[in-house]
Amino acid sequence: MRMTAVVILAALILTTLGIIPAVEWQNVDCGIADTLAYPVDMERYQLVQGFSVPSPRHQGRYHTGEDYAIPGGASLGEPVRAIGRGVVTYSYTLGWGRDAGVVIVRHTLPDGVHILSQYGHITASDDVPFPLIGACVEQGDALGVIADVRPAPHVHLEIKLALPDAPGPGYSWTLPENDEPQWRMPSRLIEAYSN
Repeated sequence: MRMTAVVILAALILTTLGIIPAVEWQNVDCGIADTLAYPVDMERYQLVQGFSVPSPRHQGRYHTGEDYAIPGGASLGEPVRAIGRGVVTYSYTLGWGRDAGVVIVRHTLPDGVHILSQYGHITASDDVPFPLIGACVEQGDALGVIADVRPAPHVHLEIKLALPDAPGPGYSWTLPENDEPQWRMPSRLIEAYSN
């Protein structure tokens, strides 16, 4: 048992460093995401930065997702959950460098459309490790916890149609709502597929 854990850990480290290829996830079938839900408890969290809103902190670029936080910084260390059933396509605790980690999950909706949910500004904890690439997750599974990031602890959620090899910057020079092949407003899509 101990040797298996060492082998798995070594493979994970070598994959993260790019020394061995990542797990192929393209052929993994995790089933249909028949419903979607917010990645956090919306009775406790609030939207702190909306989709397609220009940011003075980012030279007026437009926000490509939605940010959720508990007022007063109380979201630090809180779990972030998968919005629906899917396969992990990206998982790295330093995916955004000093702005913490990113997990991306690919979902198949009931109509056969594929979407990607991206969770940014998160990290692993002793209780919530980052999922492995190629792993199937269910709606509500913890993917990580909210990290200590600027300007305050929050989770950044993006919904995309285009397939990323890595997370985007979180902001765009063009209005995301007009970029049909790429982004969707997270709350609108979640509400459309919620129970």
